Amino acid sequence: MTDEEWAIFAPFLVREGARSGRPPQDHRAILDAVFWIARTGAPWRDLDASFPKWTRVYRQFRRWTLAGLWDVILEALNESDEGQASVQMIDSTIVRAHQHSAGAKKGDFASSPSHHDIGRSRGGLTTKIHLRANGLGLPVALVLTPGEAPDAKGFGPVMDQPGPEPKVLIADKGYDSDAIRDDLLARGAEPVIPMKRNRLARLPVDGFVYALRNRIERCFNRLKNDRRIATRYDKTSASYLGFALIGAIRLWIRHFVNTA
Repeated sequence: MTDEEWAIFAPFLVREGARSGRPPQDHRAILDAVFWIARTGAPWRDLDASFPKWTRVYRQFRRWTLAGLWDVILEALNESDEGQASVQMIDSTIVRAHQHSAGAKKGDFASSPSHHDIGRSRGGLTTKIHLRANGLGLPVALVLTPGEAPDAKGFGPVMDQPGPEPKVLIADKGYDSDAIRDDLLARGAEPVIPMKRNRLARLPVDGFVYALRNRIERCFNRLKNDRRIATRYDKTSASYLGFALIGAIRLWIRHFVNTA
């Protein structure tokens, strides 16, 4: 982790003021270890010996995830007015779930659904990531569903996540439905969605604006550079979503660093 990255994470991880009890752990070293796990896709027990003990890193990652820390950081980044939020786009991608990701207990991570967002598609066990991104292709919000779920099922949950409201929303034909178009108009957003062939009444689509949808595809490609996101190894949806949110936050940080 660079000093620039740590400068963004530190205010959320290190509390200032009087302390009591045990001193805080070295959060930077633990966060570095979490990044290493995300990038390599390695099992927790195979964490490199240069990092703190894997059990300590895993417990802290779990605490941060259950506390909603990654959501808070992503929301704060979206409030920075750096991402051209008036134009947004939505899409989804399917991720293969490793065989070891199945079999989580229903009680694990109370915030997770009982199926932990693992479904069965033609290719086997899969999870689908639904992503809303801003005009620069930076993540605004992410939600999970089982892999066989249609894109329209993830539309409402990802639009209801905290974040700036769009004035224009770009999506592909998978989101072409009267319900979605009416929902966007109620939110004050103009839909830029090509129509399916079976539509009788045709509406024009601004090709120049729709071409921006390529940016959310590139966002997915960058997220999947982390092997822990490209393949799901986590049994619980909370843990897997935690890694996806960490990847999203790091895309924002790289944007800040590269434009500084």
